[in-house]
Amino acid sequence: MLILALDSTALSASVALCEDEALIAEFTVNTGHTHSETLLPMVEAALKIANHTVDDIDLFACTAGPGSFTGVRIGAATVKGLAFDKNKPCIGVSTLESLAYNGAIPMDGKVILCPAMNARRSQVYNALFACEGGDVIRLCDDRALAISELLSELATMNLPVYLMGDGASLVYEAQGDRFDGKLRMLPDRLIHQSGYNTAMCALRLWRDGVRTTDTELTPVYLRPSQAERTRAEKLASEGNA
Repeated sequence: MLILALDSTALSASVALCEDEALIAEFTVNTGHTHSETLLPMVEAALKIANHTVDDIDLFACTAGPGSFTGVRIGAATVKGLAFDKNKPCIGVSTLESLAYNGAIPMDGKVILCPAMNARRSQVYNALFACEGGDVIRLCDDRALAISELLSELATMNLPVYLMGDGASLVYEAQGDRFDGKLRMLPDRLIHQSGYNTAMCALRLWRDGVRTTDTELTPVYLRPSQAERTRAEKLASEGNA
């Protein structure tokens, strides 16, 4: 099965082309350029170098969120456009679950994987995963919560905790002296999103029977956008006037 997977939910963006579990090509950029400028050229390069066209793809995938509202929309719209009218599965996966697999490597004993994405206002998008022997098990749903609340939860865990994602440094720098080295950052190369991990998450869903179409693919934001929050605050203020 030939899989094309995209991730544009944060500042970096990644595209991967895989044959089942085998990685054929992967491009990741962290230039700060708009993803609408970078995603399609990376897709075209991956297909060209592997001597394929978009018509050869059997499974389209993207991270459907959470993350940057604009990035989530661009990724979903791009993969919808590529998959349009091809009658091929088009599967959206959790950005946080895809990120967690950056840490799915054999370590000594059991650890906690803690993907964190910057949600602004001293908050992060987060989920927690247990990892032992490279196996990853989800411990909670994706959520948006205050960094202080996440740190309080992590402080109760008697296991090493590894951070990844564009909000990882925010959590790490706010830890204070509560963790005594238990809270750690993954190496920089493993901090950012991976198109390959997104492809593998989508492949697992496909094997579990998920057959989402391009029209059914829906972005996941977890909370209202800044514009929606501002409008709600304005309406509430006017209502109290």
